[in-house]
Amino acid sequence: MAIAYAGPTRPEDQAATVDRTGSGAHGPLKLAVAYLAGTYLVFLLFGQSAQVPDLAVLTMFVSGGIGALALGYGLNVRYGARLRPRPASRVAGQPRVLIAVCATYYLAFSLFLLSVRGFPTPGSLLTAFTSPGDSYFDRIRDTTDSMPPLVHLFTLTSVCYTMLIPLAVLWWRSMGHLLRLYVVAGLMAYATFFLSVGTLKGLGDMLIFWAASYLAVRSRHGVGRRSSRKRRSGILLALVVGLLFTGYMSFNQSDRLQHAGAADIFPPNPVVARVVGDQLASGVSATVFYPTHGYLGLAYNLETPFRWTYGLGGSKAMSELYQRVTGDDGPARDRYTARTEALTGWPDGIYWSTIYPWLASDLTYPGSLIFMVVVGWFLAKFWREARQGRTLSLMLLAQLALFVTFIPANNQIGQQSFALIGFASLALLSVLNRIHRGLDAADPPDPPR
Repeated sequence: MAIAYAGPTRPEDQAATVDRTGSGAHGPLKLAVAYLAGTYLVFLLFGQSAQVPDLAVLTMFVSGGIGALALGYGLNVRYGARLRPRPASRVAGQPRVLIAVCATYYLAFSLFLLSVRGFPTPGSLLTAFTSPGDSYFDRIRDTTDSMPPLVHLFTLTSVCYTMLIPLAVLWWRSMGHLLRLYVVAGLMAYATFFLSVGTLKGLGDMLIFWAASYLAVRSRHGVGRRSSRKRRSGILLALVVGLLFTGYMSFNQSDRLQHAGAADIFPPNPVVARVVGDQLASGVSATVFYPTHGYLGLAYNLETPFRWTYGLGGSKAMSELYQRVTGDDGPARDRYTARTEALTGWPDGIYWSTIYPWLASDLTYPGSLIFMVVVGWFLAKFWREARQGRTLSLMLLAQLALFVTFIPANNQIGQQSFALIGFASLALLSVLNRIHRGLDAADPPDPPR
């Protein structure tokens, strides 16, 4: 396959460099553990932990989830090298056509979304950026369940959405100016849509894809003084981008609160308010609430009795598809988050409950911890293979980064058909590619001439 490898040097040379140094093998695990433990610590210190029915049970389960992820990751680091597949053959040239196709997808999909909502003028776009609350509530009021049939085409081909950013990060230096501009145009068009409706979800996803891909590509280089400087510069760049995103998100949330007249729901922290003012400090409180309040939802869900959803309750997209085909809303009605709303009033679909009740609807809570071991295993596997130059593994690494980032929220990959089909398509391509490489390895060598 043309996308089996798309790196500047041979995979076996990259593998030798990575294996010899061993540097960065646990990088994603450290980031994941720091993020997950940090969000829970913020919940305990500044969140709604006082409302938790059984804080000891919640803390044990959250710790178990983090430990399961670390266990799977560590097992792969220790034993996964023995299962390392045969390196893919080198590809002549970079996948310019594939990059151009994916950029075209971004551009076309963005124009489609903007046409449905109405193309913004430069003035209205500036207003939406500086007053996102108005745009956000206008979008909610104008939301309709009917979409033009063309949306199904973009959904079925959403694998292009998952590919572009990892490919662009990997090949950026050698893509050429025209292709770079085209890629930037596609990404900017997509960002324009989300800014025009006062929502940052799409921008956040793109930032996660970029960060995961950037860290993997950067970690493939040596550990010399020059590379160390570049690594520090890269980390600094990532921190600046993250801070800018978090700052604008806080402004976005504060503007929403002002337009909704709900600023009292998130009182400003006095220390933060002295620095940025009461209004923006309320937005900061709302931003902190985002990745932490799901733990209270998890606490409520842990007290709800189990009811199996036949493998369809863990993914909102799957249960909705099943309901459209059969007319049976049983999996959606019986999943943990829906039944917990009926028992406790914690709103399903409005507030979060972490990923665990979604997984437990199909796997039980002990099964969800075992699933996290599998996630940790593949996180280490894709990280190692991405550092060895495997492009499909780099793309799947970006998807797992999205999965892990939303662990305090929900099963993000299974929430929408758009995301689920994109991930499933990548996984299928990876499986077919590995089968193809395995068949190549089984072929007898050519006889000597």
